[in-house]
Amino acid sequence: MDDQLITGYEGQVAALRGTVPGTDDLRAQALKDFADKGFPTARTEDWRYSDVRGLRQQVFGLAAPAATVPDLPETLGDVAARFVFVNGRYAEELSDLGDLWQAVQIRPLANHFMSNADRVAELVRGDDGVALLNTALLRDGIVLSIPAGVEIDDPIEILHVMTGADAAAAHVRHVIELGEGAVANIVERFVGDDTAYWTNAMLQARIAESAKLTHIRLQEEGAAAIHTAKAFVNVDAEGRYVAASLSTGGRVARFEAHVRLLGEEADAVIDGVALAATGQSHDMRTHVSHKVPAATSSQVFRTIADSRGKTSFAGKVTVDKDAQKTDAVQSFKALVFDKTAEANAKPELEIFADDVKCGHGATVGELDAKAIFYLTSRGIDPATARQMLVAAFTAAALERVPFDAVRDAMAARIDAWMAARADKSV
Repeated sequence: MDDQLITGYEGQVAALRGTVPGTDDLRAQALKDFADKGFPTARTEDWRYSDVRGLRQQVFGLAAPAATVPDLPETLGDVAARFVFVNGRYAEELSDLGDLWQAVQIRPLANHFMSNADRVAELVRGDDGVALLNTALLRDGIVLSIPAGVEIDDPIEILHVMTGADAAAAHVRHVIELGEGAVANIVERFVGDDTAYWTNAMLQARIAESAKLTHIRLQEEGAAAIHTAKAFVNVDAEGRYVAASLSTGGRVARFEAHVRLLGEEADAVIDGVALAATGQSHDMRTHVSHKVPAATSSQVFRTIADSRGKTSFAGKVTVDKDAQKTDAVQSFKALVFDKTAEANAKPELEIFADDVKCGHGATVGELDAKAIFYLTSRGIDPATARQMLVAAFTAAALERVPFDAVRDAMAARIDAWMAARADKSV
């Protein structure tokens, strides 16, 4: 890898020493591994569809505090609390803890390790250059610990805002911990201006026995942004992880979900929608690892690519030899609106047990001309007909979002995206 990149990021790691107690050795090791591995390339199998050349062409500095207070979008319905991060830094004055602090332990990342230095070892390092750099440069984030039996009904919103951060990056790390039987709902949102910044976010969660975490993501970054994000989730017996994402922003965007089912009757639901306009690349990757018997997982992904847009999905399910009675299903469907659009699919099953029920399917096609004809023959104009078909196509990946206001907001963004190109010919 380019020595200038290594030198640049070495300087950033040096500047962050002591900012998060107990992490200096972790940073140093992550930086060393990053220098050895470098950023992924087109020859890196897990990154073959992601165009991250922009990361290899320059050093992204650490984003400075915003010069002015940014305008914030409205919350998507009622929320239990809102945590705002501006240019990767927690903005206490813009956040609202509501009454959440009465039931949940809330700490900024640095404060958490100040009193729990031995828990630094629990931070996920990752195994590629992007994750390793997040570990080396993590500076801020939120740690939420929901005690056993506590149920937080309304969503907890984590809003990431990037403004005036040209050629700069935010490396944020969140830690979510659910005690036995606890329930929490996280809505992560990513917005930004049109500067060429990089958001590099990681969230790790531990879901104890019979607990449930819902994790909704809306990625609406600026048009020139690079967005990389990963979720690492461990689920114990009878625990449940429900995830849904919508990706519309950024020049290059990638989200990965890595879920390990560690107890019997654990369950994972991972759904997503990606919409790629001209010049955009959206990449989604999942890896669900069934470690024990009688666990279940289900995935539904839908993507749409307009002219010179690209969407990609790689979904892997691994079933260990002792994970009998596994039930895992995966569905991916893509629409392309132009011959220059691109949709890639790579579903994988890696099964070492013999008493399982596993399946996957992947299709890529165009809007159904017969369906459009049927609708127009009943008085619906062609543009509206196409919007209706797209709404129906993506609905399967949104129907398991448990909050009406959030689900409606996601559907509205899909409608707005489609409205701008609904008059395209089939």
